[in-house]
Amino acid sequence: KFILKIPTPPSAAQSFGTSLHAALRDFYQAKIAGEKPQEKELLAMLEKNWTPQGFASKHHEKLSFQKAQNFLRSFWRQVKNFPILPLALEQPFTFPLKNLRLVGRIDRVDPQKDGKIEIIDYKTGANVPSQEKVDKDLQMSIYALAATQVPESPFGKKPEEVLLSLYFFETGEKVTTQRTAKHLEAAKEEILGWAEKIAKSDFRCSASDFCRHCEYHLLCDRG
Repeated sequence: KFILKIPTPPSAAQSFGTSLHAALRDFYQAKIAGEKPQEKELLAMLEKNWTPQGFASKHHEKLSFQKAQNFLRSFWRQVKNFPILPLALEQPFTFPLKNLRLVGRIDRVDPQKDGKIEIIDYKTGANVPSQEKVDKDLQMSIYALAATQVPESPFGKKPEEVLLSLYFFETGEKVTTQRTAKHLEAAKEEILGWAEKIAKSDFRCSASDFCRHCEYHLLCDRG
C-alpha cells in the first residue's frame, strides 16, 4: 500500500467511519458559520456524505446506515444544548522527531477554560477501553505531542493545557486523559523504537490469524 502503491477498496468499517466523520464535519462547519443545524439537518448530512463501498450486501449497507443514523441521533441529544464551537475540524498536523516526520489528522479541537484545548477523536467501534488503557494509548500521546510541538494555533500548548478525549458513538461515552512532559518523552522513545523495528523488517508474511483480514490476502502466496 505504501511501498508498491497498490490501492485497496475501502472496507465496510472504513466507509462507515468516513461517512460519520464527514457528517459531523459539515455539522460543525455549519455551526461555526452561524447556522443552527438541527437533528434533521445532521441526518441529511449523513445521507449526503454516505459512502456505499465495502459493504457485503445492500442489506448490510442499509443496516449500517440505520446504525449511523442512531449514532447521530444519540450524539445530537448530547450536544444540542452545548454552546462550545470547535477551534478546528479535521486538523492536519506534522512535526519532526529526530530523523522522522510524524503526520496525522485530528477530528476535532475544542476550546476549554484558561486557554486549554480538548482534542477529540471519534470512535465507531463497540469496545470502550479502560481508563488505564487510554492513559497509555500511543495515539493519544502522538496527539499530545502535536499539540505541544506544532507552534501554530490551535496548538502551541504545554502538556498540562491539553485534554485528550475519545468519543465512542456506540455507547455515547467519552474517555478523557492527559499527558505530562515525562509521558511525552517516553512516547518519543516508543515511537523511535517502533520506527527502528520497521526499518529492520523485511515485511515477510507472518502467517498469523490476522492474515485473513489482510487487504492483500488474495495476492499472498500463503493465501
